[in-house]
Amino acid sequence: MKEKKQELKNTITKHKIQLILIVLAFALTIEIASISYIVYIKKHEKKHLTVYETTTQLLTIYNTETQEEPEEIPEVVEEKPIVIKKAPINDKEDNERKRNNEEAAPAKETTIEEAKSLYEAEGTSLGIDVSKWNGNIDWKTVANSGVEFAIIRCGYRGYGSGEILMDPSFEENISEAIKNGVKVGVYFYSAAINEAEAIEEARFTIEVIKKYKITYPVVYDMEEFDDDARCAYLSKATYTNNALAFLNYIKSKGYTPMMYANITDYKDHFESSKFSNMKFWLAHYAEKTYYTGKYDMWQHTSKGSVPGIKGNVDMNIAYFKYTADAPAKEPEEEKQNKPTQNKPVTEEKTILTFKDANDKVMTISEAEYYNDYNNSTKSGVIPANTTLDRLSISEDGNWSKIKYADQEVYVKSSYLQFSNEIQNKTVDN
Repeated sequence: MKEKKQELKNTITKHKIQLILIVLAFALTIEIASISYIVYIKKHEKKHLTVYETTTQLLTIYNTETQEEPEEIPEVVEEKPIVIKKAPINDKEDNERKRNNEEAAPAKETTIEEAKSLYEAEGTSLGIDVSKWNGNIDWKTVANSGVEFAIIRCGYRGYGSGEILMDPSFEENISEAIKNGVKVGVYFYSAAINEAEAIEEARFTIEVIKKYKITYPVVYDMEEFDDDARCAYLSKATYTNNALAFLNYIKSKGYTPMMYANITDYKDHFESSKFSNMKFWLAHYAEKTYYTGKYDMWQHTSKGSVPGIKGNVDMNIAYFKYTADAPAKEPEEEKQNKPTQNKPVTEEKTILTFKDANDKVMTISEAEYYNDYNNSTKSGVIPANTTLDRLSISEDGNWSKIKYADQEVYVKSSYLQFSNEIQNKTVDN
């Protein structure tokens, strides 16, 4: 009897051991399977990971979600909508006249007839620049006096507040000038303290001018370096970068950019070498300037006298000349409202009429040339300061046919100046 009990006890013990071994084997199998699964999941970058853990004879299963690193998404900076607000006539934030009055003392009183006799030459054009400070202008009389172009202030940034405002006389001035055959460019009087503000000024400028036929350049005018100005004491690099930000934005919209400064400001506040591929408008009140650097327009007096304008007006000579009106960048209203028709798109070629020129010209900077002015692929590049024979020029003034490397090719006229302009623009100190 005892033997049977002992045998039964041994059998039970044996079964217990077998059961424990089975449980341990099962747990080990699950552990191995879970580890293999984790490795598989990680290898295939799944979103869900199942982790199996064993603790004192217990198996606990956890489901957790992996945290994937988010992709770096570039920050999108939303441009603030441009609000066009016209300035009041007596705005204390408009500081331009104060500066002009301070610098007017050395200017020589000059009539349009005197300007013609002193500065008119082949390839040049005579003009004025105006703002609200010039009062009501009789543009028909101005045009009849011989003024060929006007650079009109489109707006300014407030001297202290920093608010951008449209010159209250801008719309009337530009509309009447164009109506009476005076070709126009525009300038913005800046008080930007950084590149973002300079681009904001450029966007404002584009918004107010896009419906007009802008033939002459779009100008960046920065003169606010006084101690109490909001943009005083910026570094030369900052002033330079602000100007370039404005000018490059203007260029990207299809306009000709131009920098304005007097000799002192250009030397002391700007890195002038960085504007070598831009047109430069020099302000120096003298019968002859001693400035020997490159410039494309010269404001020679603030005491000009022009029929149709009461009081003094700034007078300028441009060492370039446009003979045709530029198209507006914004379509006319009736064209905007005309329904679009599903017509096949065909490549349209521009047919230009050329007139004989037979003069010597020089490249202002590197100039791309083309075998056909309708071909968007350039044929090559002409180095800066290369003297060339110009054979003819298009009626709109935009293209010149020149002789280069024994070829007759086409170059944008904006890259050229008369080879004798340097003599006109440079005098002995």
